[in-house]
Amino acid sequence: MNEMYSLLKVISFSLLVCLSPLVHAAEGIEDADASFSYISSTLQAFRGSGRLVNNPGIDGSDLEHFIALLDEAQLSFSDEFDSESAMCKFYRDPQNSRMTIEERAELSFSFLRDLADRIALYISTNEEFKNEVQDQFGRIVLDNINGIKVESVSNQRLPSSAFDEAATISFLDAMCT
Repeated sequence: MNEMYSLLKVISFSLLVCLSPLVHAAEGIEDADASFSYISSTLQAFRGSGRLVNNPGIDGSDLEHFIALLDEAQLSFSDEFDSESAMCKFYRDPQNSRMTIEERAELSFSFLRDLADRIALYISTNEEFKNEVQDQFGRIVLDNINGIKVESVSNQRLPSSAFDEAATISFLDAMCT
């Protein structure tokens, strides 16, 4: 009986060790996705209205610095898929219009890093963003952002999963126009 209990403990511990990074990665990419949504929607609203909608506690004197930090974070997240990226340039290139849209989308999407590397990049970029917010504006502002970003909605999203053909085309159309 003692041997059986020990064996179960070893198996349970092994499963925990194996599954822990997967659970952590899933939580990390969800948080990165939420941060990217917050950043995108906040910048879009600011550019449209000149106001900081859902202000996390930034006062007027810090507004310019905060917007610059959001711009920098958005660039870090979207460097490979913004409208000036190699992916988008290929997708929009008129010489590639002879291909079917499906072929062009597949080839364009291949300019991105592989999925595991993208996820690692987004998680590390998110951590850098949160650390920068905390260093520059304090823990209270970071906590407020973490509360706000859960409900942020944006038409932009991270390519953090394997897309089917329709989702790939939709992503490229949204990001490359």
